[in-house]
Amino acid sequence: MHLRLRKEIVCGRFPQGSALAEPVLAEHYQTSRAPIREALIALEREGLVTFEKTGRTRVRTIAAKDLREIMEARAALESMAAGLANRNWKDADTEFVTRNIEKQTNAGSLAELSRLDIDLHQYVVARSGNDRLRQLWEPLRWQWEAHLVEIYRRQKDDDFIPEQETITAHRHLLRALAKGTPSEASQSMMNHILFNLRWAK
Repeated sequence: MHLRLRKEIVCGRFPQGSALAEPVLAEHYQTSRAPIREALIALEREGLVTFEKTGRTRVRTIAAKDLREIMEARAALESMAAGLANRNWKDADTEFVTRNIEKQTNAGSLAELSRLDIDLHQYVVARSGNDRLRQLWEPLRWQWEAHLVEIYRRQKDDDFIPEQETITAHRHLLRALAKGTPSEASQSMMNHILFNLRWAK
């Protein structure tokens, strides 16, 4: 139930600020309230929902300050991950990321591009080989994914083409991971993530 609810929040089925009433969710998913309650507690720990003093539960509304903090935390963790991944990088890793980028070029929607974008970053974090770093990153992944499509929309409103920039940045990152030094891979990841700070408003 936790994973199902998380997916619904991340894909936008439950928008920011929407109420998540246990009885309503239990009826919708045809289950008892106990697994719903457990799922909501887990989602609160991940930063996706909030428990109000009134007893109500809502999908967390992410303010500009939250988005900035998420991106800055990701930049710190993922730049470290990229440097570590560079030391472990194999031809098979290059093939995986290349396929991911090819799928990005054919993405039929911003939601699909968002999923592929996050999948690529998750792969790099995993290839760092640092389990504690991955555990620190995981909650940020869901908070970021829940709002990445909104960031893409803001970019389009600024006459910016997120598909092109994302794909170009990922190609630069792949070159740094596959052929650069650890410091170059780290800097490439840092630049890529912090570039989006201008839309955290």
